[in-house]
Amino acid sequence: MTEDGEKALLREYCGTCERLSKGFRETASLIAPLMPIGPDRIDALELGDETLVLAYLKRFEQFEDALHRTLKAISKVMEHGRIERLTSVDVTRRAHGLGILESEKIWADAVRTRNALAHEYPLNPAKRAEQIAAAWNSRKTLDHTWSAIIRFIDEERLLDD
Repeated sequence: MTEDGEKALLREYCGTCERLSKGFRETASLIAPLMPIGPDRIDALELGDETLVLAYLKRFEQFEDALHRTLKAISKVMEHGRIERLTSVDVTRRAHGLGILESEKIWADAVRTRNALAHEYPLNPAKRAEQIAAAWNSRKTLDHTWSAIIRFIDEERLLDD
């Protein structure tokens, strides 16, 4: 892909992240009064509250995925001209090396949480409560990462024409 193509993709991902960030924060504020949700309470949630929790989990999943794609696009713009396949670990290491991520481990924990949400649908209340708690505990990581991405793009003038 050309440098202009990479920048167009980065712009698109930034727009997606901006929209998802707003929805993610709004949904988090709506479920905050319900937190923490333990296994004893999870099956007793009223339908409306359960829907809100599920919406929060889905928004967490989508926001983390969009952030990861944005970090990958930044890596490609910064390394333009080098043709290579970037693994998730490569993207995380580069984002950490560029100063976007404060901790590779904290970001990896958020990625693992997202992967569990996208691929595991536990019926066991304890496991479901565990997923909700993990997503709730990682919410600040996603918000902080988005803020760091915006700052980095501005500082490096990546989207200036």
